[in-house]
Amino acid sequence: MEEQSLWYVKRVSADEYDALVPDKRVFFNEPRFTELNREKADALYYLIFMRENSARFGLIAGKVGTEMRTPFSAPYSYPVAIINESKQESVDAALAVYEAYCKAEGAKSIRFIFPPLFYDEHLLSGWVNSFYRSGYQLANLDINYALNLKKLNVEEAAYGQMLPQKGRKGLRKAEKSGLRICRCESEEDYRQAYRTIQTGHAAKGFPVKLSYEQLMDTLKLVEHDAFLVQKDGVNIVAEVLYRINERIVQGIYTGTHPDYMECNGMNLLTWHTIRYYSDKGYEILDKAISTEDSVPNYGLCNFKESVGCERSLKYTFRKEL
Repeated sequence: MEEQSLWYVKRVSADEYDALVPDKRVFFNEPRFTELNREKADALYYLIFMRENSARFGLIAGKVGTEMRTPFSAPYSYPVAIINESKQESVDAALAVYEAYCKAEGAKSIRFIFPPLFYDEHLLSGWVNSFYRSGYQLANLDINYALNLKKLNVEEAAYGQMLPQKGRKGLRKAEKSGLRICRCESEEDYRQAYRTIQTGHAAKGFPVKLSYEQLMDTLKLVEHDAFLVQKDGVNIVAEVLYRINERIVQGIYTGTHPDYMECNGMNLLTWHTIRYYSDKGYEILDKAISTEDSVPNYGLCNFKESVGCERSLKYTFRKEL
């Protein structure tokens, strides 16, 4: 491993962090998102991992009680490389000095929730390996689903042939149901989308965590889209998506009105978004996890697979200090 004495952790301001860390590939790794949610942590840390006078990695963490969390209020986050050189021994050295820093700040444990590896496979694989060798527990191993837009950007008939029978049947049924898809433009459109998502979540016993105002505050900071599926003028499906970067779009919230499940509106919206984002040059449509504390929601897993999603893994690591 690199000479430990050469490495140290420097705490900086949000503005300094933003200037020092050029990597903007993940919205949740940035101060603009973190500052919006700073009240959810007891203390907020913008950290730069230094090797002598060279800044090598950036990390945002929130201390909640006695635990240092990355992220403290997001689906995922991770330490990002500041320079292209991010050797494995550098990752190992950075993790070692981070643990020492956390202890000095009074933390009793450390937790990391990573995105699926396809977000930054080269760097994330290095961190996963380092955590494993440094005695971190695998606190959760969630199943994440995503649509490979390069693979699925085909004609509709070809897309249908890629799907299992359930998916083909659902898409055909949706097309015969007289559905209309519209992209949200006005504030009222967004309110209707939010209400539809709320209704769908409530029917399944999973309340929406963000209020409408909190969601709109977040949308001001990130490129995004929202879509409504309508049946005879009734909003039956809605989805809100973040354009995470130039390669990845993530579905943040979806909801289907329980009285219109048989219309298969989500099947049609999935096909619509595949074409919509493929045409804009995106490669992956991240449809998020279908597990709760690693336990699969089989119905949700089966549906996502039926519309062409592929599985990947999402790691949560934890260590007592």
